[in-house]
Parts: sequence; structure tokens; C-alpha cells
Amino acid sequence: MAETSITRQRLGHLLLKFPYECLGLDLSGVARGKYIRVVLEHLWRLIRNPNSALNHRKRAQVILITLAFSATTAASGLGYVVYGLISRLRADSFNKRKPIMRRTRSQVMLDNGARVMYVPYEENVNNKKRILIRPKNDDMYEHDKFLFKYFGKNKVSQVFYSKFISQLSIIYRILVPKFTDRNSFLITFQIFFLIMRTWLSLFVARLDGQIVKDIISGKGKKFLVDLLCWFLIAFPASYTNSAIKFLQRKLSLNFRINLTRYIHDMYLDKRLAFYKLTFDSQASSSVIANIDNSITSDVTKFCDAICSVFANIAKPVIDLIFFSVYLRDNLGTIGIGGIFVNYFITGYILKRWTPPLGMLVSKRSAAEGDYYNYHLNLINNTEEIAFYHGTKVERTKVNALYDYLMDQMLLVDRVKINYNILEDYVLKYTWSALGYIFASIPIVVTTITTGVNNEEVNMREFIVNKRLMLSLADAGSRLMHSFKDIAQLTGYTNRIFTLLAVLHRVHSADFNYGAIVDEDKDSKITSGPLTNTETVRGTVQRSFNGIRLENIDVIIPSKHGKEGTKLINKLRFQIPPVITLDNTNSDSQLNISQKLMFQSPGSSMLILGPNGCGKTSIQRIVAEIWPIYNKNGLLSVPGASELFCIPQKPYFIQGGTFREQIIYPMSADTFFDLGHRDKELVHVLGEVKLDYLLKRGKGWQYLDAVAEWKDVLSGGERQRMNFARIMFHKPRFAVLDEATNAISGDMEDYLFNLLKRYRFNFITISQRPSLIKYHDLALEIGGDESWRLQDLGTDEAITSIEKEIETLEDKLENVNTWEEERSALTKKLAHI
Repeated sequence: MAETSITRQRLGHLLLKFPYECLGLDLSGVARGKYIRVVLEHLWRLIRNPNSALNHRKRAQVILITLAFSATTAASGLGYVVYGLISRLRADSFNKRKPIMRRTRSQVMLDNGARVMYVPYEENVNNKKRILIRPKNDDMYEHDKFLFKYFGKNKVSQVFYSKFISQLSIIYRILVPKFTDRNSFLITFQIFFLIMRTWLSLFVARLDGQIVKDIISGKGKKFLVDLLCWFLIAFPASYTNSAIKFLQRKLSLNFRINLTRYIHDMYLDKRLAFYKLTFDSQASSSVIANIDNSITSDVTKFCDAICSVFANIAKPVIDLIFFSVYLRDNLGTIGIGGIFVNYFITGYILKRWTPPLGMLVSKRSAAEGDYYNYHLNLINNTEEIAFYHGTKVERTKVNALYDYLMDQMLLVDRVKINYNILEDYVLKYTWSALGYIFASIPIVVTTITTGVNNEEVNMREFIVNKRLMLSLADAGSRLMHSFKDIAQLTGYTNRIFTLLAVLHRVHSADFNYGAIVDEDKDSKITSGPLTNTETVRGTVQRSFNGIRLENIDVIIPSKHGKEGTKLINKLRFQIPPVITLDNTNSDSQLNISQKLMFQSPGSSMLILGPNGCGKTSIQRIVAEIWPIYNKNGLLSVPGASELFCIPQKPYFIQGGTFREQIIYPMSADTFFDLGHRDKELVHVLGEVKLDYLLKRGKGWQYLDAVAEWKDVLSGGERQRMNFARIMFHKPRFAVLDEATNAISGDMEDYLFNLLKRYRFNFITISQRPSLIKYHDLALEIGGDESWRLQDLGTDEAITSIEKEIETLEDKLENVNTWEEERSALTKKLAHI
């Protein structure tokens, strides 16, 4: 017990003596409960009083900085723990309610256009985090398109012009849309921590020199005190480095979020920019050819590169400023001037020998996109390639693309060899040698002028100057290294800018489908900037009580505009033939299970013609994805909810449920929000004879099954799914393009009679005259821009049908002859 008491007394004596040795603070006579307040007040006085001892003031700074960072870390950790506990308690209380029927929607669209998403977090799927996504501002894209459209128009008249800086300044408005944006605060915090790291580096350099001086002078107590300060300052220094890395990564992710949302809102909206991109004659670069790679890979690389370049430039610049100011007192103005002259000479040499990394990186990204795209093509067409046994051809093509990619990647590394040799020699070895020279200047000058060689002071000054010179050299070398990063960023910036410029051009309401018009030729007439109305002049009337085409030239969109390939001349038809102004016949609000039909009889038309005559092009014009070039052309279509277009190739959502395939293009959230139930889908499947699919699962649970439905369903089943979509959405008008070419004759007869039974108005595009019996009108398209519309109830139509029947009967008479020829050929083949 006595030894323990003696040990406690000694420890207490040391604790009381330590503040005096370290800070000059005598705590004897101070109550224990007041130790912390007295120490903090003394530390604050030491920092604010310029007359206090230098060593004490420096140590006070170390202790206060350490305490501040420790308190910040503790508060952040405590806040995170409290937030986690509150979130967990809220989730547990919600789960305890256990409602009988509960559906957690993935997202909800608000009235103002904003979206509320519920994202699962942690391992419990019931724990969902609410995220609010701001509404899309369509006016912003219309305004921003001028920044991209007129980029670089007046660069000749400018005194200084940099394509890279100009492009980056425009993209920066997307990354940081306003001054109060959270990315602005992240940039501010990053600059703060960069300055803090530089100041701490300067402080550590001084402390390093002081420790060396303590060792040489043999002052053990001061050595221990300064070593303790070294361990204390290590915590905020480590914290600062980690904070800089975290902020850089966070800023990169935020940039990527802003840029990706900006691209998605233009690329995937009601103007169908994702489809119209194929018609933009100016978008021939690899950026648009491999737009999937540009949106995913290039955006990520660009955001990482710009944040990395910012940190690699900001940190050296801050270091140069701080270290130069401090070294000026030791080396003088001439020494600092010599250092910066060395930097400028080095920068000029490295800039002159820097390879064109921006162009090489852009080519490498294009090669990566081509290689990725071809593999995607293989995945999407595996069955067709297998049927053709095209493995050898595909392997040759893939190997060629891979070899080209490897050449581009090796080319980037190959052109860096000479540059890296020069860079390492200058930055690592030449600058280090010059650092020793500059660091020794004040010691040599002081020794010569005074004739006294104070080894302790000289050693301390040399250690401090050497450390700062090395840090200054490191800052300069990182600044020179950033030339390569800037060159690579230039390539990524150009690709992203090209992508955004093309999207703005295609997304514009004045998009001319890639038509190239001679502005000089038309300027005499228009005496102003060329607009899209001089290329696409047709008129579209919406919310019409039918489908009507008046004097429409069906022209393939191309760079030739209205002078392009014309498929059909002055097309004119109307469905139904007689238009009523009463629009109360819509069945969109009725439940199909009630067997209610449209109150007026449905009209139907069959479009016949050979391949390439423009049958599908008519559907594209009706769907408003192709333009109307001629000025007197008029297209009248019903509202979007009243028109349903069925393409030749049925589409199925990748990774979607069976329910989502039936209700497409309606989302599952909207399906339930509108009050629909699964029993409606079961009835629809029964109407198109697909209800047997539900037997593959446990009753209606098959509607929740997720699969690659384009592979699970057969060709006929996929086409019947299109009819199921028509029966679910109940549009008044439907356009079907080769919708039954994979369906058996009896099922085809049933489906068309089903459409007529429910009195749908529909247009069928086909090459089979046998479908005439299901339609009221027939539009025959010739191969020479001609067309003929006839009523199938007229004598002329009946005569035409009779001629078609006679032609088929004549062909049937030759069946026996053809069978005999086939048998003879089979026998010859057997003998061979």
C-alpha cells in the first residue's frame, strides 16, 4: 500500500510539473475541478499574446488544434450514432404495425414534377431512406443549348482563347449550378483543409528542426516535450489528409450525380432524344456511336479527373505560397526568385515535351467503347449467331477490336517513356540538388559574414530549410505532374462536351433530323439565322378524334432533308372515315372485365405493300418520331392515351416482372396508384389465350416473377403479349406493324375478331392480303411513291379480292406438279 501511495504521489507530481515544463503554467494550488478551465484559458492567452515564449506559443497551438479536431471528430461520431439510433427506432416502430396489405413504392412523382425515392439501406429491406429529387426544369435545357450551340463562334476576335477552359467553364455550370449549391460548400471545405494541411506541414517542419536541435544540444526534457507535441500534431494532420481524400471522392460523386441526371433528363424524356440521335448527321463521332460508354464510363472518368486535377493543382499552389513566404525570411528575395525561375524553366521544358495525351486518351476511350459495344451486340444476338455458326467471324472481329484497344492503351504508355525520363531527372534529382544549394545559402552567408559557426543553430536552420525546400520541390513537381493530368482531362472534357452538345441539339424542339442546309444560299431570302422551320414544315394536330394524314410526303430523314429519299408521295387517308366531334366514347376509364365496348363501331385499315415501300414509315409518322417535311402536310392524331403503336419487334423490360411486361409502358407504381388490380391482368391474359402462363407459378404469384421474358416467351407468345397490352390500356386507336406474322392462322383469326368485338379502331401493316377480311379499308403502297386507298365494301374492292383468290387458286393447281419435281430431285440427291 505504501509503494502504491508513493507511485500515485510521483505521478501527480509529474502531471503538475508537465504543464509548467511544456507551457509555463503552474497548477499548484489550483483545485482539480478547475484544471481544464485554467489550462484552456492559459492556452488561449499564449496564442493571442505575441510576447509569450515562442516554444510555449507553438506548443499551445499544437494542443489547441489537437483538441479542436478531437472534439469535432467526437461530435461527428456522436451525431452519426444518434441519427442511426433514431432511424432504427423509427423503422422498428413502423415494422411493429404489421399492416395486412402494405406496398412500399420505389418512387412517387409529386405534383410539381419532383420525385420521392425510397432506397433500401443496410441489410433489412424494410429500412428505406427517403430521397427527394428536384423537379426537372425544361426551360433550363432550352437556355443551356445556346451555350453549346454557339460555342467558339467568336473565338477569333478574342485576345486569349482556350478551347479546354471554355468547355470546362460551360460544363462547370452543370456541376455547380449555383453559388449556394452543396458542391460549393464541399469545394470550400476542401480548400480549407488544403490550407490547413499546408499550415500543419509548415508547423511540422519547424517542429522537426526543433527536435533535431534538442538532440544535438542534449536537452532531454525539451526533446521529450517536443516529441509529445509531435505525437499530438499527428492526429489533426492525419485527420486533415483523410478529410481531403473523403471530400475529393464525395465531390466526384456529386459531380457525377449532377452530370448524369442532366444527361438522363435530356436523353430519356418525351422528346425521344435517345431515338433521334441516330438521325443527327453531325453526331458521327465515337462519343455518340458508343453513347452507352460515354454516359457510364466517360462521365465517371471525367468527374474523377477534374476533382483529382483540382486537388493536384490547389495543394501545390497553396504550398508554394505558404512555403515561399516562410522561406523568404531565411533565403531572401534572391533565393525565392531563383526557385521560381527554376520552376518556370522546368515548366516550359516539360510543356514543350508533353505528348498529346488528350487526343490519345480520347482515342483510347473510343476504342474501349467499340470493344464494349461489340460484346453487348454478341450478348443480344447469341441465338442468331449460334444458328449461323458465326463463331469464327465474331472471334475475328472481337480480336481485331481488342488488338486495336491494346494498341491504343500501349500507345499512351509508350509516348510517356521519354517524358517520364525527363520528368524524373528534372523533378526528382535536379530539384533535390538545387534544394540543397538553396538551403545552404543562408548558413554559408551567415558563417562568412560573422565568422562564427554555430552548429546547433545552423543544423536547426538547415533541417527546417531542407524540409521546406523538399516540400516546396514536391509541390512544384506535383504541379508539373499535373500537366499530364490536365492533358488527360482535356480529352475527357472534349468527349463530355461533345455528348452534351449533341444532346442539346437533338433535344431541341427545332431539331431538323440532321438536315444540312446551305445557310449562305438561303441567307438572301431569310436575311437571318437559319431555323428548323425551313427544313421541317409540316403541321401536327393533336387531340383529334381519329387519325388523319393530309398530303404527307413520306421521306426518310437524312442530311438531305426534304430532298432525301421519298417513299410515298402526297399520302392521304383518315380513320375513321367519318369524324364525329363527340369524344365521350373513350373507354379509358372503364374496366375491361365488365365486357364494355366502344359505343361506336370501330374502323380498321390494312396497309399492304412490298418490303421497303414505306409501310412502317407511315407508323413512324403517326407516332411522331419521323418529321413531316412538306409545308402543306398535316398529321392529326388523338391524345397520347388514345393511341397505341405496336412495333414489329415486341419489346420487354430487362429484369422486369411479368406484370410489368403486360402493363408496359405503365409503371408498377402507377398501376397500383390508379387502383388497378391483378385480376384485370388475369382477365386480359384469358382474352388473348395466355392465361396458361400463370400455371407455371403458384397462381397469380407468377405476375411477380422476374425473368428475361424475351427469351422465356416464344415468338407467338411475345406477339400475343402486344395484344394483351392493347386490351389492358384500351386505346381507341392502335397501329399494328406485322403483329401476327409469328402467330398461327386460327389464333390470328381470333385476335383480329377480338379487336373488332371490342370495337377498337386499328391500322394493320402487313404483306399478307389474307388479312383483308378483318378490315374495312385497304391502302396499297407501290414501289414508285404511288398508293391506292379503297373501301373493302365497294365493287372494286370485291373484284380485287376475287382476283387475289383466283391467283391463289391458280397457284394451288400447280401443287401436284411441284410435288413431282420435288420427288425427282430427292431421288437424284439420294443417288449422289
